[in-house]
Amino acid sequence: MANESIFCAIVKAPLLEKCMTMAEWSATWQSLGIVLTLCLAGGAIYKFFSDRSLARRQEEKNHKLERIKFFLEQHRRLFDDPDLKSVLRYLDGDDEQLAREDHWDHNRKFLVFLEEIELLIRSEMLDPDACQYMFGHYANCALKGENFRKGIQFDEEHWMLFVQFANKYEDFIARTKQSPPMHLTL
Repeated sequence: MANESIFCAIVKAPLLEKCMTMAEWSATWQSLGIVLTLCLAGGAIYKFFSDRSLARRQEEKNHKLERIKFFLEQHRRLFDDPDLKSVLRYLDGDDEQLAREDHWDHNRKFLVFLEEIELLIRSEMLDPDACQYMFGHYANCALKGENFRKGIQFDEEHWMLFVQFANKYEDFIARTKQSPPMHLTL
């Protein structure tokens, strides 16, 4: 059997002997390599989960921004569409213009608009309180307006979503009288 030679390092490293056999040096470097690899792998795993979490938060923000844009487009649609705007002009006072036959289709279009809002609420795409805050007053005026309902078969079975949305406005007002709707979000 051959005599094993001892090799010595120029500088003594902490936790290591200054002089070791070639096999001991080899095992030491392998151990250091494994520790370094594990540290790098741990760092890579941490970076992966950190980036994934950041990407998820960014995606949620983008989704929320899209919902806000959609909601604001619906609000703008109410005021930019000439038919819907003509209904809003007379709705607060239940003006006799709403009862005119040439206005009936505009009134129906307004009902359909509010039913779309209710469907989006039920699909959890829009916040119910925010929709009541922005559209509930108009729905309530339409529900109670005699002139608005002329020319429309206004049975709840035909306009169920609209009637339910309009009736929720009373509850919303009762709740917000006690504390203002500061929690509104989209």
